[in-house]
Formats: sequence, C-alpha cells, structure tokens
Amino acid sequence: MKKSIALALDDLKEKYSGILPSAHALKIQSYAPDLAKSIAGLILSADDSIFQHECFSILRLQLGNIEQDSVENRIKDKIISAIDMNDSKARQLRCREPAAFLFGDDPIQEHEYMLDECEEGEEEDYTLMDF
Repeated sequence: MKKSIALALDDLKEKYSGILPSAHALKIQSYAPDLAKSIAGLILSADDSIFQHECFSILRLQLGNIEQDSVENRIKDKIISAIDMNDSKARQLRCREPAAFLFGDDPIQEHEYMLDECEEGEEEDYTLMDF
C-alpha cells in the first residue's frame, strides 16, 4: 500500500511538475510564518515612523490601527509568493540553480539535489563548475 501511494505521488509530481511545489520549496515555506512574525515585530516595534510608513506602503496596508496578525499574514503571503516564483523559475531553467535558495543547508548537498533533478540522457551546455 505504501509503495503504491509513493508511486501515485511520483506520477502526480511528474504530470503536474509546474503546479506542485518542489520539496525544497515546501521546506523553505515552512519557515515563512516564523520569519513573517519576526519581521512584523521589527516593523511594529520600530520608533521610526517614516520606516513604518514605508513598510506599510510596500505591504499595501493602510495606516491606522494595524494589527500584528494582518502585518504577519501579508508578509507571509509575500514570502511564499517569492518562493513559489523562484521555484517555478527553477523548473523553467531545468537543472540550473534557482535565483535564490533562502535557506541552503549544504552547498554540496544542493549540487547533488540539482543533479538528481536533471533528466538522464539530456545534455546541457554547462559543467559542475558552473554551480
């Protein structure tokens, strides 16, 4: 049963590779809520009203009674959106390093990860030294 579920998931990943996020993107997205909470705390606790105004403007939030939850949610949405965008760009570039790995664990492991994602038998115009 476990093997059949794994095969079905692999099939879904293959069929919908442009829609479903990669395992790396999911790992990075798991950090988004904590990161958003930290950034929101920094913005809301800042004494510089110009800085706060610029941050709220970037987040497209109206000045006034702004709650921490709304700021956190907006930041989290923007982080996840950026991760999704980088993940889809990485797939479009096939086997090339995405624009930004936000939380790279191990450079050697990342290169192995990239090589695993390459389709076998496909030749590219770069070497391992390009990574």
